Amino acid sequence: MQYETINQGQCTILQIKEERFDAKLAPSFREEVEKLSADIGSHLVLDLSEVRFMDSSGLGAVMAVYKMLRGKKISVVNPQRAVKELLKLTRMDKLITSFDTIEDAVATMA
Repeated sequence: MQYETINQGQCTILQIKEERFDAKLAPSFREEVEKLSADIGSHLVLDLSEVRFMDSSGLGAVMAVYKMLRGKKISVVNPQRAVKELLKLTRMDKLITSFDTIEDAVATMA
């Protein structure tokens, strides 16, 4: 999985540098977040701006991370239309807030 992490105050921004978030990517996503979990601030911001496709495996991986990081806020930034619709369809948008920009997500912790 190609990604970049940025720590910004209490927020850890995880930029996913992949077009497809599917069964091929999901296991490595969970592993990487698990490795990073000790260093993740109180708010994990998933930047999904480059992800054009997400299937149920990708969705399951995000949900697994949500459960793994209990007590921490998780949000997504700039999800593409298909990803946003999947989050809405599965009602995950009720658990994980979407923001248009990283700045908007970070500002919620200010």
